[in-house]
Amino acid sequence: MKDLSILKTYYILFITNKIMLPILKNKHILLPILSEYLSDITTIVEAGAFNGTDTIKLAHTWPQAQIHAFEPIPQIYEKLVENTKHLHTVHTYNYALAESTGNSTFYVSENPKRPGMPFQAGSILKPTGRLDWSPITYSHTTTVPTLTIKDWSQSSGIDSIDIMWLDVQGAAYQVLEGAGALLRTIKALWIEVEFIQAYQDQTQYIELQNWLARQGKVAILSDASINRTDWFYANVLFVDLQFKSFLDQAFAPHIIDR
Repeated sequence: MKDLSILKTYYILFITNKIMLPILKNKHILLPILSEYLSDITTIVEAGAFNGTDTIKLAHTWPQAQIHAFEPIPQIYEKLVENTKHLHTVHTYNYALAESTGNSTFYVSENPKRPGMPFQAGSILKPTGRLDWSPITYSHTTTVPTLTIKDWSQSSGIDSIDIMWLDVQGAAYQVLEGAGALLRTIKALWIEVEFIQAYQDQTQYIELQNWLARQGKVAILSDASINRTDWFYANVLFVDLQFKSFLDQAFAPHIIDR
């Protein structure tokens, strides 16, 4: 009954578009608190790993876990491999996670301050509304290999995922849709979400939260207001319903707003 009550509350919020989330005072305390309460972590999947900055943090936070980091752009992937080669628990893949296995057009991003260098805002989705909010440009496309989490896990002999770390520039729904039944095994997800139509075929935040709630994963906090009007994205922590109550309490002293 408690789970149904939580889902009912989220449903009311969805249909009224009044989504309120606690905001972290300092996102650097996210991993220490999660690791204290989710200590038995064995498998972490990171999509959009870029140069390995978050990968290294995850490896240090859960040294016992196997971390599977995906990055589709070869030039960036080389940096990921180089920066994590000293970590025996990190496994890297030169693929984009997606809703189907095969190949996809990839929109390569660039920072005008560093022309010719791929930036960390590339996507398998065509940039649209985000172009009005950021100086980042998309000068060309390339073709990248894609994998679904389901296909990857079957070929790798993995039957559960504890944590997912997604920075996939609007494609979070596509990545999670490709997980199939494995989605039910996930304890926590840290996802970059958008609250405008930043990319073509992108699922906006309210829709994504609604869909994840139906999978038993609920949002408990973000690193910025999801109702802000001066920016277009934030990062949100989703957790399985069974962990919501005690993680709410654990993060309560570190919240600044709702």
